[in-house]
Amino acid sequence: MPHSSFSRQASRAGFTLLELMVVLVIISILAGAFIVTGGKMFQDSARKETAVRLTQLAAMVEQFAQIEGDYPDDRLPKSLSANAVNTGSEALVLAFFAPGYTGSKPSQAWLGNTDDDSSQKKLTTFAGQELFEITDVWGNPVYYAESLHYSRQATLMAGPDELFEEQFVGALRNETTGDWQQPNRFQLISAGMDGFFGTEDDITHSR
Repeated sequence: MPHSSFSRQASRAGFTLLELMVVLVIISILAGAFIVTGGKMFQDSARKETAVRLTQLAAMVEQFAQIEGDYPDDRLPKSLSANAVNTGSEALVLAFFAPGYTGSKPSQAWLGNTDDDSSQKKLTTFAGQELFEITDVWGNPVYYAESLHYSRQATLMAGPDELFEEQFVGALRNETTGDWQQPNRFQLISAGMDGFFGTEDDITHSR
């Protein structure tokens, strides 16, 4: 009898251990599925947020043109001693945050400085003299080009996970006609999640 009772207890213990292993396997599968699904949801959310940001930014550029009579210049002032990196996006910030400008301005949470440069004199309403650029959700500068300078290639400091490197970016052309996209207006481009311009995940504003 003692031996039989011990066998039944061992059997129940073994069955419990098997159940535990099954539960752990199920939890692992569910966790893996959640990570994959959750990661995709985050990517989709970040992409949508950047697209909305570009749409809002485009509306601000249009408003600037209505107030000032022309789109913001994508070049920095000639008197400004600065590097030739992120200039279009930096010029956009200077236009929006110039003292006396009364139109809508981008959220300051959108600003970054991936090339760590500054101006020799104060040009904005900010306390400091950093040359900020407008960034996407991933912290990379948004490419801005006014139509008069579409043929000029720009240099932007961008990359994944803040591993910034110089990238050469040009305005986009219509795939059917070969003409510039947004002729007589402007272009806004985000490098997307991968941080590299000219890849399939780039996000552009078009109307």
